[in-house]
Amino acid sequence: MIVIKHKYIAARGKGGVGKVAGIGKALAHVKYIQHRPGEDRERNGREMFNDQEDRLNPRDMRQAIKDLGNSKVIVHKLILSPEVTPDDKKAYTRDVMKNLSRRKGSDLDWFAVEHNNTDHHHIHVVVLGKDRNGTEVSLNLRDIDQAKEFSDRYIERHYPREFEKARNDQELKERIREGLELPWMKKNIIREQLEPYKKWKEKPQAERDKSEAPREKEDRPYFNNTIEAAGREWSKANSLEELRTLHEHLWDHYQDRIPKDEYLKLTGWIRDKERAKARADKPKGQDRDSEDRPEKTSFEYNGKTYTSQDSHKKLTGLAKELRDKKERLPFEDYQNLRNWIEDRDRARFDGAIDKAMNDTIQKTERSKSLEQLKAQEGGRVIDPMQEHLFSNPVMGLYMKFASLANDLVRSIPLTENRNHLKDNRDDLEKARAESAKEPSSGLSKEAQEKQAQRQETLDKAIERNEAAQKERDRKGKQKKEDKEREDRDRENFERNWWGR
Repeated sequence: MIVIKHKYIAARGKGGVGKVAGIGKALAHVKYIQHRPGEDRERNGREMFNDQEDRLNPRDMRQAIKDLGNSKVIVHKLILSPEVTPDDKKAYTRDVMKNLSRRKGSDLDWFAVEHNNTDHHHIHVVVLGKDRNGTEVSLNLRDIDQAKEFSDRYIERHYPREFEKARNDQELKERIREGLELPWMKKNIIREQLEPYKKWKEKPQAERDKSEAPREKEDRPYFNNTIEAAGREWSKANSLEELRTLHEHLWDHYQDRIPKDEYLKLTGWIRDKERAKARADKPKGQDRDSEDRPEKTSFEYNGKTYTSQDSHKKLTGLAKELRDKKERLPFEDYQNLRNWIEDRDRARFDGAIDKAMNDTIQKTERSKSLEQLKAQEGGRVIDPMQEHLFSNPVMGLYMKFASLANDLVRSIPLTENRNHLKDNRDDLEKARAESAKEPSSGLSKEAQEKQAQRQETLDKAIERNEAAQKERDRKGKQKKEDKEREDRDRENFERNWWGR
């Protein structure tokens, strides 16, 4: 439910050159987060805060960074971007950093700046390379995961409804990505309309792969061949084991998952490295430039064999079982499973457009009224049995009186329109008026107290009646608005392109 990006600036290089450069980068970062252009920037820059003060002196912070010349890491840069934006970002940041300090067992020295000039507000946190006790500070992936958990706890504690809505939205996106929701189905229907399944199936596998998943060009600049995930940058230069570890991390932590285009890059790198490794492991007598092995058409899981010819129910059942048990298939088997499910789905939607059109035409014909049928036939349409019955004068007179009786009964309202609250209010007002007319002179003290108590009871009863009447009016108004909104939603749904 939160995105936390982590980078650090190290004092690299021998001698004092690397340290000077690292301190310069850290100071440039502080200047950027404080004076970045935007409507939220104040005249002297955005204010800095930490766990103790709301307004820090920027000179003190810059001096603290300059004093870290003998540290391996100058500063750690964090960006806290929660899915639900808290009202008090300072309290939110302090809570996350306090719990992170407690987990690390260190008194972290940090300061932060809010950025409210984007569509999604976020907080830049700068953690100094040494804590307040002079100990070196290091942050790894586990620390970032713990910080995300601390953030989710704070949001769930202070904004439970918004947190639940954001979680449901995230799960919906995951279901859409897995092809379990309507938008994915709609995309397949549109794709079926553009390219029917039968024509797509006749294409060679290489041509289908080329048209559906184009490979990245090798002559692209370096910055286009990198992705950012799990708090760091990755590229094709990483080893196969590192890329596989990242892939497993993204599988287990859905909140860290990356956009689809970057995920395709990652899987392409893994596939290329696996093929290169397979070619390198071939015996010398074999030709390494020969074609790759044929496509795998089956695999085993828990003693069961799954093939490309299995039914859609069996394949989706395996995918659901893996998701529920949080288990993983080997990379190649997982890719084959996804491709087989997509193939079955395309086969299911073959001819869906024609079928939907036929169903719509039949539904339209069945829903035509008698007047529409008359207009279609060009004259009066009477059922032959009805014409035969009405040819008898007695039966015709009986049906005429039955129709009149039906209209008379339908005109009688069956709902009670009395306002009981208003009737009770009138009775209470009448009782209060009669009680006020009763003479109080000549009565004993006890009788006068009873009369005053009765008058007070009537006043309270009238006040409760007024409150109940207002609540009733409010509920009636809300019920009316809900009904109007429901009618609008139903009308929009009935007019959608599915024809349902």
